[in-house]
Amino acid sequence: MAGEIVVRLRDVATGVDPYGNPVETTTETAIPGAFFAPEQASRESTEVGRESVTIKPSLYFPKSWPDITARDRVRVRGREYAVDGEPADWRSPWGSSLGGLVVTLQRVEG
Repeated sequence: MAGEIVVRLRDVATGVDPYGNPVETTTETAIPGAFFAPEQASRESTEVGRESVTIKPSLYFPKSWPDITARDRVRVRGREYAVDGEPADWRSPWGSSLGGLVVTLQRVEG
């Protein structure tokens, strides 16, 4: 299959602590067939003396609809990104096998 392998990071509940708070662990699932489309970073001054950089690339999964949700994170080429919003499910209106999933990612530095 063409594309590259990315890793979905998902927090799953594994129980509760002595105070009744949920305890979570992160599971990692390799997902093949991704096409990574980097985007130019944007700079934003959030406070005096601090400038953050926001990177918002996209992942494309042609003819594939992997289980990725808005709460997940994805590791691509060694960097971790948050999923930004709900992944977009696009399908052909003519019933062909065209379509796939588009996932917008986000990482903020600084």
